[in-house]
Amino acid sequence: MKKQFTLSLILLCLLCLPQAILAQSRIRAVVDFNYQPNPEADHYNQRLPHKSIPVGQNEFILLNRQGDGKYTVEKYNADLKKLWAAEIPMAAGEEVDKFTAGQEAALVVTHRQNGQNQLLHAHRINLKTGKAEQPVQLLEAPAKGRRAGVAVSADGTQVLAYRFHTDNSFQIQSISGTLYNGSLQKQQDVKYDLSDLRGILTADIQVGNGGEQYVNLISDQMNRLSVRQYKPGSREVRVMSVLVGGVFGGQKVYIRDTRFELMPNGQMYGAVLTANEKSGGYYSLKAVQYDFENEDMRFAEEYMFTPEYVQKVNALDKTNKSNTLQDIYLTDLILTPERQLLILAEKKYTEGGEGAPYFAKELHLFAYDEYMTFDWNSVLMKQQQAPASEGFTSISYSSYLSGNTLSLLTLEELDGKYDLYLRQLNTNNGSATAPQGLRLNIPNDKKLAYVKDYTTWLAGKDIVTVLRGGKKADKLQLTRIEIR
Repeated sequence: MKKQFTLSLILLCLLCLPQAILAQSRIRAVVDFNYQPNPEADHYNQRLPHKSIPVGQNEFILLNRQGDGKYTVEKYNADLKKLWAAEIPMAAGEEVDKFTAGQEAALVVTHRQNGQNQLLHAHRINLKTGKAEQPVQLLEAPAKGRRAGVAVSADGTQVLAYRFHTDNSFQIQSISGTLYNGSLQKQQDVKYDLSDLRGILTADIQVGNGGEQYVNLISDQMNRLSVRQYKPGSREVRVMSVLVGGVFGGQKVYIRDTRFELMPNGQMYGAVLTANEKSGGYYSLKAVQYDFENEDMRFAEEYMFTPEYVQKVNALDKTNKSNTLQDIYLTDLILTPERQLLILAEKKYTEGGEGAPYFAKELHLFAYDEYMTFDWNSVLMKQQQAPASEGFTSISYSSYLSGNTLSLLTLEELDGKYDLYLRQLNTNNGSATAPQGLRLNIPNDKKLAYVKDYTTWLAGKDIVTVLRGGKKADKLQLTRIEIR
């Protein structure tokens, strides 16, 4: 009976396109904002999608590029009063790789080439005083290898800098690095021997608050999903692995896209989009929960992208003449207070060629209960476009979970109104409110009007972001918006 109801809900969500409604919003504070985008940034694969982080009560920090490779970390209160600013010293060609914050400090990790080597440096800034400590070199690796990386735990107390060791085909053979504590004091050197796996092309590394390291791997020529857990001070390696690709129903399937997330409850979750090798079309969504304490993997029911599903989704976009799903990427894994897993996938693409615009369209949402049983699915339609110079800096979405309500903020033109729109989704059943326009008088003049990367949620309807609107629509401003 539950599955029949769920199917009806899917069809209802797919067929109903809500009209935009007007919301009551109030501008609580506004200050001018000097935004200097990095002209060398990859707008398609954003290295820093979030440049603003809430800290403490009614306070937040942001990373601001001043131009010519100069950056500052700035702290503001809810009234947008700047409490302090700390400059990040950087050499020519140095880039910011990571921006995070813990209980005591903000952390900026930079990457640069130094002759035949690549270097990772960490800059730690005291959140109370704004005082920047002496930079710490985290890692040195050969410049000709894969780009070195860094992972930071959610509470900021664990920092892992790592590099890849590859064969002549750039397939990963092993990973080595160093684990630091939140004060950037060295804890231990680490090395992960992966020689028992074949054809490792991608690796995602995450660190728990206790220093546990999770190495998520795609191997066997995009067919096998493996997760390995390493604990500080222990030689024991816990391994969980499953063959996701292969031949199913006479079709050869491979992994198209993956996303992993270490949740606040300490559990690792993974999601995979698979595709038909012959046609390239999307085949299914698979999800798994990794329970290392009980040495168990809990698999969700595979969600098939049937011709009926594809037809109903594409029928919602009048500009889409295709009969297949295209350019769908996993964007978020979210765990609700009731341990319900939400998986979000978004249609994102560029038309190709120099100067071509960027697009962000429908959101596919899937929900599983705490036992990884399929709960519901819905599709939220949106139409977003940005010039190549902006990429996904201004489009796509910003999300915030409060209880069982998922809020989504987007910049769109709906019913002839160019504005920020708020949608609120009930995670219990997948129903969503109509998009609410915030009445911000954002000019649709083809110039940068909204910088999504700086959106900070102080609460479910209390937002700080950077935009042009209101009486000073000629300049970007840091703006606090209260939605009623």
